[in-house]
Amino acid sequence: MYYREYFKYKGATYNASFEAYSSYGELCRTIGRDTHVGLTPMLHRAQKFSNLFKNNPLGTVESLTISELAVWSNAELGNKLGSKLCLPPIQRSVVWNNEQIINYWDSLLRGYSAGMMMVHRVQFGGPNDTRLARDTDGHTIDAKQDDFQLFDGQQRMHTILLGLGKGQMSNGRKLWIDLVPPNSNSSNDLCFQLRISSRGQPFGYRADYPNQKIELSKRQKKWEEWRKKYDNATPQMTFDNVKGSDLISSTNAIQFSEISNRILNNSPEFAIEYLSKFDGINIDIAKKFVVMLDRVLNTQIVLKEISPEIVKDPEEYIRYFGRLGQGGTRLSDDELTYSIIKQRYPNIHGQMQEIMTSEVGRIASEVDLVLSAIRISKTMKPWKNAKEWEIIARPNPKSVAQLHDHDEVINKFFELIPLDSEEGLLKKALQKIRNALSYEKNNNSNGLPAMLLARLPHELVDVLILFVIKKGVDRTWEKNDQSKLCSFTLYWLLFVKNHDKAAWLAFRHARNEEWHFEQDSIYKLIRAFENDGAANFIPREDDLKKLQDEVNSEVMKEGYILHSWSDRFKAADINRDQKPGEALRVLSTNKELIQRALMWLQRSYLTVNYSYYDPTTDRDDDLPIDLDHIIPHDLFGFYWGDSVKRLQSDIINHEVMKDNFRWQRGLVGDSLGNFRWLDASQNRARGKGVFIPLEDNADFVVEPDDWNKIIPKESETQNWSKEDIATFQRLIDKRTLDIYKEILDRGIKDILPPKN
Repeated sequence: MYYREYFKYKGATYNASFEAYSSYGELCRTIGRDTHVGLTPMLHRAQKFSNLFKNNPLGTVESLTISELAVWSNAELGNKLGSKLCLPPIQRSVVWNNEQIINYWDSLLRGYSAGMMMVHRVQFGGPNDTRLARDTDGHTIDAKQDDFQLFDGQQRMHTILLGLGKGQMSNGRKLWIDLVPPNSNSSNDLCFQLRISSRGQPFGYRADYPNQKIELSKRQKKWEEWRKKYDNATPQMTFDNVKGSDLISSTNAIQFSEISNRILNNSPEFAIEYLSKFDGINIDIAKKFVVMLDRVLNTQIVLKEISPEIVKDPEEYIRYFGRLGQGGTRLSDDELTYSIIKQRYPNIHGQMQEIMTSEVGRIASEVDLVLSAIRISKTMKPWKNAKEWEIIARPNPKSVAQLHDHDEVINKFFELIPLDSEEGLLKKALQKIRNALSYEKNNNSNGLPAMLLARLPHELVDVLILFVIKKGVDRTWEKNDQSKLCSFTLYWLLFVKNHDKAAWLAFRHARNEEWHFEQDSIYKLIRAFENDGAANFIPREDDLKKLQDEVNSEVMKEGYILHSWSDRFKAADINRDQKPGEALRVLSTNKELIQRALMWLQRSYLTVNYSYYDPTTDRDDDLPIDLDHIIPHDLFGFYWGDSVKRLQSDIINHEVMKDNFRWQRGLVGDSLGNFRWLDASQNRARGKGVFIPLEDNADFVVEPDDWNKIIPKESETQNWSKEDIATFQRLIDKRTLDIYKEILDRGIKDILPPKN
């Protein structure tokens, strides 16, 4: 097969059939390409960095090659060369996803424009002093007068650096190329098969849809193979050591940076010689790739200098940044708010990196934690004549831009996040929260496993930090206080339905100087949640008897009709305004709430068996567990065309009963009472077989033999009877109540106010 590619190089168009040339050098000479463009001459040319825009008649426009841009962005090399390219404090973190990275490199390889980037000189003195900056690894650094800052184009620059194995993005991702003929059936329309792997997915993402994980069974199989070969293989160790042949569905992928750096540091021929040693690659495609990549590395990127007048004006500078952020991957209000804070106080980013990489972990994102610190500072140090919404609302770009007028707020903020190396209140509060909430069998048996700590909504984190700081971060937490904080957190995770409103109410209560985190204050707060509709009104202990009687009634035992959503747990409903049964209906059918409830219920199982797994990191790891149906989904969720074989005749011939089972089976079968967390490999081994309880009743299933009466052995086919349908509903609803009773008795009962 002949692969034809059109090159536009030095103003000429060339049509090259790669197999027509006997050598790489002959091909390069045909298209007018110098075969030896190494790093040394490029470094000599890079001396011009500090003189950019000074001697240019166009004044505000220059250009550099992509390889020169990479050198310029290297802080160590940049210092030696008299100028470096860094990031202004206002810049956000890396946000491009895998598909955007691959598509940008594909565009460069096709000869498309690299796009314009905007820069400005470092400004010393004046209202927008930018002598602090960030390097491409995300560290806060000192900037010099001749340095430049990249105002627009950060995502593209990080993507370019990833192709060289450099920059912040390379800490958690790798770019690969599979040098095989393109798949004609693929939907990605790439000129070369590019792949991405990450710390959380070290064996790669899908080749055709790079933002999507590969099929779970394939990932799990690969992990099993890897852990048999390497004991205690962590995601980080695997990411660091994985080879191209380890990528799932790869012929023999090669790290992109291995090729690009050989071109830059040696020559294109050297890169070809390196590639020729690999088995399974197509050498003609390899030659083609090297030629095109060599051309990319010498492609010009246009740089435009931002007017110094804009840089000097803080308001214009922020406004311009926000406008530019409306294109591409749009800046959220929260991201823009944090960018404004970083621009005014550049050391904040470095301090937050210390917190995010410490043992505290990522209970919330960097952006959310900084906004939380601002919100708490406003609440604890309100300014004169401030309106309530100004004090307790979550910060936004407009409110943050005005904070410099309120010294007490800013001073409190610096207590939470100091600008020097001192440990601030925020880090101490987060450590207190983690210690108070983390499950320990002997010391905190009702705490949360790490998997659940990673699922805290940011509004709840705001409130928890406020509570801890109000109480005093240096005060010792009594066991009773720790227990109350765990209970409050569990209550919020399972029953709060409007997180914004709940946080607003919590801040309104806690802003009072007399407020303390005590039993009575929690009673009042939860009552406000229920009365104002921020949380569902939940069943109390005296409601359980009615609910249990409802589930165990003769009607349930003989009922052949599955209950609709509104008919479940309605025995607890009091009136139109107070419907405790509603809380159970929501808890039992909302997938996220089901996962949270079972993580708390099986906290000992998860903590003991998966102590190595810590999702409070920035990894995209797979959960080592699956949600397992106790009554397997295949039994009740079968293809309806097979219903004649799967239902007994008296049901098939009864239209109401048949339609009811068809449309309600998923509601019941996919609800809380029919789920448990189970090790992923055990889940696959079980298939649709009989139910085997976990040791120590870790899945909290009472009378497992009753469940197995309607679960056939692997060799049998379920043929649903009317009695089976009644048992199906009763067992699942009964276990839902058992789980709720455990949540109530062991989790939240002590903080619930009595009914009005």
